[in-house]
Amino acid sequence: YTSAIMLVLRFYAGPIVKITTPLGLLVISSILAIIGLSLLSTAAGTMIIVAATLYGLGKTFFWPTVLGVVSEQTPKGGALTLNAISGIGMLAVGTLGTAYIGALQTKTQQDALVASAEVSEALPNLVAEGKVTALKEKAVYEIIKYDTVDDDKVKEMITKLPEAKQETTTKLIDSVKAAGNQKALGSMIIFPIIMLVGFLGILFYFKSKGGYKPIELGDGSSSGG
Repeated sequence: YTSAIMLVLRFYAGPIVKITTPLGLLVISSILAIIGLSLLSTAAGTMIIVAATLYGLGKTFFWPTVLGVVSEQTPKGGALTLNAISGIGMLAVGTLGTAYIGALQTKTQQDALVASAEVSEALPNLVAEGKVTALKEKAVYEIIKYDTVDDDKVKEMITKLPEAKQETTTKLIDSVKAAGNQKALGSMIIFPIIMLVGFLGILFYFKSKGGYKPIELGDGSSSGG
């Protein structure tokens, strides 16, 4: 759904940028992304669509607008500069960001399981001394280690319950973990917040210089060209 929003709106980026300016659009996008992620962390029912719409609107213009600003402010860098910025973006999102989201989600899963009185009642051995007992160690690229919920151990615990309780307990555990995953989105707003601060800083910098203006290269006909 959010990808469809991006697909449609990017065809109309030109008129929008003319109204807001590139840096203004990046600031607005950051604000929408913050609101959208914040709402998604707690939304239910139709509010999920509303929250996802705001988030989709927020993330639509980040990538193309940043590349546009880079091309306008560092035209001599050409394809090398654009590819370097794109590479940094993919490194942050795909290589590091995905691993961080996974570690964050398993942390919120554990917090949700510990906080659930229903889970403690249904599967007493799962939580002890404020911690989940069924854990296994994972590592991000064999460097950053963290503990995640061991689903196999949880299933083993559930099989020891009376058969009549196994299905309901499984559904309970799954729902609590899913709620934990959703809450992790609230912690993700730190990224658009950092982006907002950065874009505001750049915006004020250009305002202090008289406003945002693209740098135009000479055609080479002048002596300084």
